[in-house]
Amino acid sequence: MKYTVVDGHCDTPMELWLRQENLRSNTCQVSLERAKKLSGYVQFYAFCTVWLEQDGSFEAHYAGALEHFNRQLDENKDQIVRCKNEADARAAIGSGKCGAFLSIEGAEAISCDPGKLELACAQGVRMIAPAWNAQNALTGSCMTGGGLTAQGKEFVRRAQKLGMILDVSHISEKAFWDLCDITEKPFVASHSNSRAICKHVRNLTDEQFKALCEAGGTAGLNLYGAFLRDEGRPTLEDVWRHIEHFLELGGDGHIALGGDLDGCSVLPEGFAGVDSYAMLAQWLEDRKLPSSTIENIFSESLLKVVKQCTM
Repeated sequence: MKYTVVDGHCDTPMELWLRQENLRSNTCQVSLERAKKLSGYVQFYAFCTVWLEQDGSFEAHYAGALEHFNRQLDENKDQIVRCKNEADARAAIGSGKCGAFLSIEGAEAISCDPGKLELACAQGVRMIAPAWNAQNALTGSCMTGGGLTAQGKEFVRRAQKLGMILDVSHISEKAFWDLCDITEKPFVASHSNSRAICKHVRNLTDEQFKALCEAGGTAGLNLYGAFLRDEGRPTLEDVWRHIEHFLELGGDGHIALGGDLDGCSVLPEGFAGVDSYAMLAQWLEDRKLPSSTIENIFSESLLKVVKQCTM
């Protein structure tokens, strides 16, 4: 495959920690062994602790998963390197290694505390979603409604100044527009599709997508079946329908990959894991999508945001 893969969201770190498995070879949808089939691979690895409701120790869960994942990066440094900015990502690609950005999905992992963003940044986190599906001290979620709180607005401003990309995939529509009003840099919906094509509440309305484009951000194509079609097993044709609609809205250069791998149980027919991106690239070429557009989707759209937002 001639296209580099830069994916904005996977849940692999949490799964590796829970299963006590290795990043090199595992039972997950993302592994370094699978990535060998790609010509280049950079991944935003997300830490989402909110869905672990056993005892509410979200910070402890984050610390445990982060320690395990950092150990995986150290043990596999012959194949993968940490990335903190666009230059790091391109250097990884140029050296033939995979690149790893860290991401937090749900700020409960750092107690929703704007003052703890500096520590997260020092840990290497370069993307952060203020909320998952639950309302918190920062914002309402896609499931609850409600906008950014005063604390949430401070959180957004401080995260951007520190060089973190804001991820709006799980926040409410009201919070989305609140963020648009105060953002100083591009932001992303790391794993959200088009609501005009599939009515899931986590997908973007046309108005949201246009605003995201105007801000210079990206929407990452989510491969989870529930976000691709309203019912039935999805296929790559469903992925195409979302791409086509976003392109009709002027979205070339603002569509990225955000597969939600290891966070989803139902993928498009024939899609098994990160290695299947090669199949998607060939499928898009067969549909006569220009190679420049495919390159934007697979890497360049998101790397442009990384360049503008991170340090």
